[in-house]
Amino acid sequence: MFSHCSPKFAIRNFDISHNKYVTKLRRKSIAVHVRRRDLFKYIDFRRAMSAQFSSQTADALTTITLTNVLVFRFSSGPSLTAMTTTLIVSLIPLILVGPIAGDFADRFDRVLLLSRGHLLRALFTFVAILSAFEQPNIKRFIGYLCFCVLLGLTRILYTARATSLSYLVRRHELVAADSSSLILSVIAGATGAAISFFLAQQMPVVSFIVAGFLQLFAARQYGSIQTVVGGGKLVKKKLGFQGLFAQIRSPKTRFAMAATTNHRFLLGICIASIAVMIDKSFNMQTTGYVAVLGISASGSFIGSITAEWISERFPRRSVTVIAFALAGSAIGAASFFAHPRVALGAVMISAFAFQNLRVRSDATIQANASKTAIGKIFALYDLLYNFAFITGGIIGIAATSMLSYETVLVSACLAYLSLAVVFAKLKDGKILNVEVIATHPAGHSAMHSSQPIRIDQLGPVLI
Repeated sequence: MFSHCSPKFAIRNFDISHNKYVTKLRRKSIAVHVRRRDLFKYIDFRRAMSAQFSSQTADALTTITLTNVLVFRFSSGPSLTAMTTTLIVSLIPLILVGPIAGDFADRFDRVLLLSRGHLLRALFTFVAILSAFEQPNIKRFIGYLCFCVLLGLTRILYTARATSLSYLVRRHELVAADSSSLILSVIAGATGAAISFFLAQQMPVVSFIVAGFLQLFAARQYGSIQTVVGGGKLVKKKLGFQGLFAQIRSPKTRFAMAATTNHRFLLGICIASIAVMIDKSFNMQTTGYVAVLGISASGSFIGSITAEWISERFPRRSVTVIAFALAGSAIGAASFFAHPRVALGAVMISAFAFQNLRVRSDATIQANASKTAIGKIFALYDLLYNFAFITGGIIGIAATSMLSYETVLVSACLAYLSLAVVFAKLKDGKILNVEVIATHPAGHSAMHSSQPIRIDQLGPVLI
């Protein structure tokens, strides 16, 4: 099967038993080095990433334009009622669409789902043009309808896209692929925001038209993918409820879900509490909250860049323990000094730690979930940590209004450090007795082919 590309593999003894938790911080050796730029030699991965970039640029452009039309145009500033309505509408897709997104990703062919889903998004983006005209009642209805539908489609298409990655790259390349996807997400968001800066206020109709054509381009790119990425009739044997539950309970999946959800929950508490503190200290109102979210996004972006390097050098358990300990230390410093600048630095460090953990967990779920139910499992994982973040934010705001800012952050710090100890001892499903080390794919002659070569049958790798 691999004779035409002649990759070189070395097998080394791995001395950690699955019955004992990891006591060494770093790996004994770097298993497989993957450069992100080499993944773009896979033509279908390149098509998927260009489609994602186009789609998420359009998302940012549409979201900002709709927010401007629905929230800021009713008065000189944001209407409290309009902002509250927008937040409630944004929760609907997570609650209603989140649980069924995985079933869609498994039930339908993912290439067709991604292609036709983006055609539908283009249609509703063009319909959103009607919300830009000066008829308040009609534009509110159309604007919120398009906003809700687009967000619902986002949840379904995100699950389909994320579960397709494991087919577009090889197993040991998943961390690099996930981090590349997240880096492109941030760049796409910034690009969409930059375009909206020139178009959203003065020419909202042009803004929607540009976003619609970007969605059409994404649909075309997804439709041109030749690799079989699962779903639909390709899933011959459906996984029953008991099998699905067994998959979720498997040590690797359970460890990844629990770690990411708990870290995200505490991060939500800390971000909300720090945002309230900055608002009270400087009376910055909306600007204070935007500043905290912007700093958090910066930390996440840096974490996406470093995730590949960290994952290659540290095992899953070490990444988890470091993420909790680092965030706990940063939040502890913020509670001790109680200064806005220190607090913003703590938010950046905590978001950085979470993003490294998230990329690692994403790859773990993608690599170990059954191909017949990967959509359902990944959708549940996505639903859990996003719901945890929103719940944490609500608790953070409520707690900071009743208790002191320092008390809330000290509690979060202690929770972070306690969970670092828990995950240091919790079974993470590592059963490797051998370590497979592959040469870099850039050296394979098969890299010139449009299809990646899978090494799933060669033995377990460090995912």
